[in-house]
Amino acid sequence: MRLAGLALSLGVLGATQACAMAPQAGSSLDGTRWQVTAINGHATPRTAQYRVEIAKGRIGGRFGCNSFGGDYRVRGSVLIAGQVAATEMACPDPNMTFEGWGFSVLGQPMQMIWGDSGGRLSLTNAAGSINLERAQ
Repeated sequence: MRLAGLALSLGVLGATQACAMAPQAGSSLDGTRWQVTAINGHATPRTAQYRVEIAKGRIGGRFGCNSFGGDYRVRGSVLIAGQVAATEMACPDPNMTFEGWGFSVLGQPMQMIWGDSGGRLSLTNAAGSINLERAQ
């Protein structure tokens, strides 16, 4: 009886989490531009550009001082970046620290958690998280 209750609770929890993570209507990634608002829970510095652009099977952007680009695919609610190439300029902290965090997250499959009717998106995995707000 106790195991059946636990299984039911886990099933409800899993269904609740799946609903929270599923893309919402109007939240297609193709052709979108995003402002990076935080990486690993830290607000991005105003001293540099932090953006992500997604279109035609490509993901690109900037995490502070270096531009990056590569391909991507989506499997359910998981975004998977392929090989990502980046420029290799050095820049002062805190930009280099944020950039390192961003590339660490981008290097692993990321759970997409949508919010604000598709206007916000969090990319999360074991390396951390990237919080995005849709750009105009």
